[in-house]
Amino acid sequence: MRKSLFGLIFILSIFSIVSCTDSKTKVIKVFGNGEVTYIPDTVTMTVKLKSVKPVLRDAISETNATSKKLLSLCKEYSILDEDIKTSFSQSGREYEYQNGRNVFVGFRSEQSIQITFRDLTRVEEFTGAILALQVYSLGDFRYSHSKKSEFESEANLLALDDAKAAAEKMAERMNVKIGEVLYISDVDTSEPSYYYRDSYESIAQNKSLNSSSGFVVAPGILASSKNVVVTFELKNKD
Repeated sequence: MRKSLFGLIFILSIFSIVSCTDSKTKVIKVFGNGEVTYIPDTVTMTVKLKSVKPVLRDAISETNATSKKLLSLCKEYSILDEDIKTSFSQSGREYEYQNGRNVFVGFRSEQSIQITFRDLTRVEEFTGAILALQVYSLGDFRYSHSKKSEFESEANLLALDDAKAAAEKMAERMNVKIGEVLYISDVDTSEPSYYYRDSYESIAQNKSLNSSSGFVVAPGILASSKNVVVTFELKNKD
């Protein structure tokens, strides 16, 4: 795990007069950034089941049978019940576009199951076993960490440290010093999500359903980044 501070590019200092209870209060407002990087230890994937048959009952029966096999497979890999999210089954008419018009080809039954897998050393083995069940598609790979909330809290503290250090450096240059903290606020940032989706989903649909090989995916390094804005009171040096 690597920790980094880099707030200077985000720093915006504003000297102003606050017209609140004391019209002569001098303040400095700074932005701070904190980031914690980590290697993920979990991956969440979505398995889509779909069956099209001339009779709706047969389509539902086949989808249910595949769903049971998938849940049984999850138990073999010691996946906890709370790491499996199953959607409601849906059914309807299936059409294909042929010769300029939609043609009815049968009745459709489908279901999506989201699985969180916590042993990345066995991802290839597990996804290969899923594909052998003749699922419709496998994709939407999202990597994360079981302690992500702790990393985010630590990034928040680093951002505060960054803001304080920046305020002290600028105050020193202006021959003043910082006083009490008057205001702290989180800055909404769009944290990038490192996950694999469309390309791997299409691969799953095009692979031979009898193949036992799975995905070999390098998750890379993820980051929890936090930005804060802090307003400090400014005081003259004694």
